Amino acid sequence: MRLAASGLAAWLCGAPAQAQPYELEPVAFASMPGFAADSHAAALQSFIKTCTGRAGQPSGAPHDLFRACAAARRSEAAKNPRGFFESRFEAYRVHAAAAPDAFFTGYYQPELRGSLTRSAAFPTPVYGLPADLVTLGAKDRSGALADLTAARRGANGEVSPFPDRGAIEDGALEHARGLRPLLYLRDNVDLFLIQVQGSARVRLEDGHVLHLGFAGRNGYPYTSIAKVLVQRGDVPLAEMSMRRLEDWLRQNGLQRGQPGDELLRLNRSYVFFTATPAKPDGEQPTGGSGATLTPLRSIAIDSHIWRYGLPFFIDAQLPWRDAQLQPFQRLMIAQDTGSSIVGAGRADIFFGRGETAGARAGEVRQHGDLYVLLPRD
Repeated sequence: MRLAASGLAAWLCGAPAQAQPYELEPVAFASMPGFAADSHAAALQSFIKTCTGRAGQPSGAPHDLFRACAAARRSEAAKNPRGFFESRFEAYRVHAAAAPDAFFTGYYQPELRGSLTRSAAFPTPVYGLPADLVTLGAKDRSGALADLTAARRGANGEVSPFPDRGAIEDGALEHARGLRPLLYLRDNVDLFLIQVQGSARVRLEDGHVLHLGFAGRNGYPYTSIAKVLVQRGDVPLAEMSMRRLEDWLRQNGLQRGQPGDELLRLNRSYVFFTATPAKPDGEQPTGGSGATLTPLRSIAIDSHIWRYGLPFFIDAQLPWRDAQLQPFQRLMIAQDTGSSIVGAGRADIFFGRGETAGARAGEVRQHGDLYVLLPRD
């Protein structure tokens, strides 16, 4: 028997009423291919990291992760991590109505060059979260706000759509009260890259490094411009990757009205950031959950549907070690989110930091099976 999202999953995980429909099919742990052979100890360590972050304090649902987090720290869990997950959670295969199976991508944390001052070399601003940007609840989404998750609240209290990417790039925020750029990047492609990845390390001209972390977005649905290029026939599907997309944008021009600029504007979603001193070079970044991410154990999910801290199991053929497709059967922990991760059957696998991680992450765009582990009563 399958359970509709409006029932069990929405109740446990806080899915909003307008979330894309999906169903959960109860399954036995033994029926998940590769689950028994996975390193459950590694997954347990990643899960414990989330318990010490913001996800360790869930609210708003009768079933939460409190008891599981407490049990994860006991010696019994370390001695038998597989037994911990099987005794504390129930497994469900996720069936999204919009697709026959789940879809997986990869992401990483890039390191880019930037400046605290605007110049010809660094003209593109990175903005912090505007004070007048508000999150919309389900009851607020109607009329011009029907498809938005955030909007602008005016001085009179009225709510209206926030400027989209094109308007912001045309200067809509340049004179916004109390809003100053955090720093400046080389071009709009670098900005788009970190908005897709959700974070970045930016090395300044004096050698200092800042960490840009996801703070929010303007509320518009994400549009995949890579998909647009493939559908138009500009880039073959087999050749599409993040690097290929970046090259196409720059080669086709980023000035107003040029093809690269026009393509970027098709994605009206725009991400805002926080800026803090970066961690030492050897440390991984922090996800939206507040937990330090673990390469190939952390995933970004649609946080409007799933709660941070939930374990997920992925069964797919992915090019995760090299360019060849190989089985990827791993227990992952939801520790991050991203503007392009929309729907119950979407997961973005964190590959780590730097160019090598970016090369591998950019090749992942495959379908497979996704299972969610929900806490037992």
